[in-house]
Amino acid sequence: MGLDRGALARRLRSRPFWTLVGIRAAFLLGTALTLLWQRPVGGAFDRDLRFEEFHAYDGRTDLLFNVFTQWDAGWYLNIAANGYGGEQAAAFFPLYPLVVHAVAWVTRSLVVAGVLVSLVAAGIAAEILWRIARQLLGERAAGDSVIYLATWPVAFVFTSVYAEGLFVALAAGSVLAALRQRSLLAAGLATLAVATRLIGLALLPALAVLLWPQVRRLAPLLLVPLPVVLFAWHLERRLGDWQDFYEAQSAFWLRHTPTLGPLGGLWDSFWEAKNGALQVLLHLPRHGEIAENDMFGARNALHFLLLLACLWLTWIAWRRLGPAFGLYSAAYLAIVLSSPVEFFPLVSLPRFVLGDFPLFLALAAVLEERPTARAIVLYSFVAIGGAAAVGFSRHAWIA
Repeated sequence: MGLDRGALARRLRSRPFWTLVGIRAAFLLGTALTLLWQRPVGGAFDRDLRFEEFHAYDGRTDLLFNVFTQWDAGWYLNIAANGYGGEQAAAFFPLYPLVVHAVAWVTRSLVVAGVLVSLVAAGIAAEILWRIARQLLGERAAGDSVIYLATWPVAFVFTSVYAEGLFVALAAGSVLAALRQRSLLAAGLATLAVATRLIGLALLPALAVLLWPQVRRLAPLLLVPLPVVLFAWHLERRLGDWQDFYEAQSAFWLRHTPTLGPLGGLWDSFWEAKNGALQVLLHLPRHGEIAENDMFGARNALHFLLLLACLWLTWIAWRRLGPAFGLYSAAYLAIVLSSPVEFFPLVSLPRFVLGDFPLFLALAAVLEERPTARAIVLYSFVAIGGAAAVGFSRHAWIA
């Protein structure tokens, strides 16, 4: 018997893994084709990281798998190939490059392994996100949350050698396990999330709320910070300083910890956004002579607007999804705000949003009964995402 249109739509919505993989594969292929018109201009950064050492199999596969092999991807590839050879690499936690290294035994290419690990992990993250949203919001909002995650303008990192896909899968999986009161699994996945990115520590308050009041189920959470201890021990043995993972952020990525922590980061972000908006509105030069400070001014202003949207969605997550989701998002953003960059406090915030998965659930909840707003947001994500993907592939900006 044939399926009616509604049944077919329901079946498609129930396949979040393939929804995300299909959308990201389409963006990847489309961006790869644009490179045939104009190749990116490599900079000194790329030569220093020797990107040319990392290939797929031939020219065609190189074109596809190296589309987004930019910036942090080079660090992950070098760690996967050579381990931690210097303090600068210590800023990147080890689980993702370890997985890439293992998968490369099968693919015989670190680049191919990195992209496949990212994409498959992101597909698994979409499946987990859908299950959480279906339980809390219903099936329609669950499908929308997956679409928003898949079309987020910086989601091209799901097809690059970046750790975001793996992190979201582990973090969302940990929360789903806690929702089902499976404390050992929740703690184990959270521990792996921390081994992927230090910001995984933001899971602790959310998991504590979900597993409370059964104290015995809280005990496994003591394991969650363990990867930080083990990584510090490894760095002490390998590089001679267990603090390198922290010091690298200030020494090489110019991040600092304000005296007032996240409040200081929030103030820095506001101040730079205000100055950036004034720069664009009042002092932008004529004849298209855009200087670097003009570009940073515009980016600071736009990133601060994004931060305000994230804070609003965090409140929505608290109200619509429960305190645990609001706490995770608040803790996550607090960690981001605790390490601003001097001249660009919220650098990489659009990419960090991917790890703050409750925001996509909150967005789906807000727009579920607003079809016009939903369409505007979705089309905006797709349009901006296409431009962002092409710009990133040409080294135009850092994710």
